[in-house]
Amino acid sequence: MSSYSFKWIVQRITAVLLIPLTFWFVFHCILFSKFDYNQLISFFDSYVNVILFLIMMIMMLIHAKLGCETITEDYISSEPLKKFTKIIIKKWFYI
Repeated sequence: MSSYSFKWIVQRITAVLLIPLTFWFVFHCILFSKFDYNQLISFFDSYVNVILFLIMMIMMLIHAKLGCETITEDYISSEPLKKFTKIIIKKWFYI
């Protein structure tokens, strides 16, 4: 499997995983406005909520990194600029 097809598959998997996680997070963000401090702390004391939040953040970073790399490869024609941009993306996301 080539690098491009692997990146394409991983980007689609992360996108599919992010759909329910984003709905879960937005729903809870709406609820956060009604929570007091202790309720918010107890929300993040739950292992399920922390794990879901962590998975969502990791999937977002992977998805964003792959998207930035794809945009760089597709739309930057200057090889030195493309190389520099890829280095910046790898340093920035560190995944």
